[in-house]
Amino acid sequence: DKENFAREVGEPGALAGIAPVDARMMRSVHWLCYYPEHGPDALVCANMLLRRFLLSHVGEDPDASDRDLYAPKVFVEKILPKDLITVAVDQCQGEDEEEAVPGPISPPLVQNLEAEFLSIKSYLEAHTKYVQFLDAIAKTSPCHTSSRLVDGSRPRHETEIADKMERNAFRQKKMGLCKIIVEFANRASDTLTAVLTFAGGWLVDFDSNLTDEEIDSEEAKARSEELEAIRSSFVPRAVLMLEEVLDKTAMWLEQIAYDTLAQFEGASKDMLLTLYGSFNETYRSNDDLTMDLLVTSRAAPGYWHKKALSLASVVANDGNGLHETFDNVEMEGFLKLMAEHAYKLNRCTNSQNFFDY
Repeated sequence: DKENFAREVGEPGALAGIAPVDARMMRSVHWLCYYPEHGPDALVCANMLLRRFLLSHVGEDPDASDRDLYAPKVFVEKILPKDLITVAVDQCQGEDEEEAVPGPISPPLVQNLEAEFLSIKSYLEAHTKYVQFLDAIAKTSPCHTSSRLVDGSRPRHETEIADKMERNAFRQKKMGLCKIIVEFANRASDTLTAVLTFAGGWLVDFDSNLTDEEIDSEEAKARSEELEAIRSSFVPRAVLMLEEVLDKTAMWLEQIAYDTLAQFEGASKDMLLTLYGSFNETYRSNDDLTMDLLVTSRAAPGYWHKKALSLASVVANDGNGLHETFDNVEMEGFLKLMAEHAYKLNRCTNSQNFFDY
């Protein structure tokens, strides 16, 4: 109880940003990790505390709760040993039956506990990448003014050379900016996609071969209810976080195109296609520049709108168990977002419109 918390004499202080009562619970779980035979119990208690942290944000405004996942991140990254799962599983699944530690945690149950821990860990890692992406895109402007090298007083051949140098310098600057955002966007989208496509479903039990006692106990029922509450809140949130990353990346890259078209007009089409080609893995400097780059290049907004549209398939896939966590309002909002991306994709891949902003 945070309100009635009192620090014991000699008790270490909490880490910066961690409530004292949370720090005490973290230390209690950490003490269980000193001896391998306590590994299964440590995993059970670690999961209980992680669920407690996530449940405290269920029902809150996503923007507010997303800023406050510091405690579970510290717990996973700095308090728990890296081999927690390995030790717990080894204790329950010895090479032979004599090596397994007798106790209430069966091999199927420990497999479920492992999947639960890895699910929550994957979400926390994805959230960190998501926050880093938002910070990067807020601090990196897609627009800059070209350094004019032509003043109108030079001979024609010098003017042509100066124009080419100016365009190349401008494109190189844009390429550097794009690399920053594309890198952060890839990291965030990859980790969030890993959450949504988690093997067997995010926070879904991996093994159903449990005993009646493991299924019908009060502890098991409470755990099942908590997992369902967390899934119903955090799965739609993760989907929207991924959509936000993809949409903001596309909009940022559209600003790159706007800025280029505004400053270079007729020469901008070749400049943009060359820029997009440099981000295409199969591109070679002597390749013909085609309109395919508008959807295949990671520097093109169409690439990210297409990727956003693929979210519909991920959510609809029964194997991921995602759509069942959405209520009617959430699903309606998600479908509207998909419709918007279909419109934006058409706009960004229509060469006649795209190069005529």
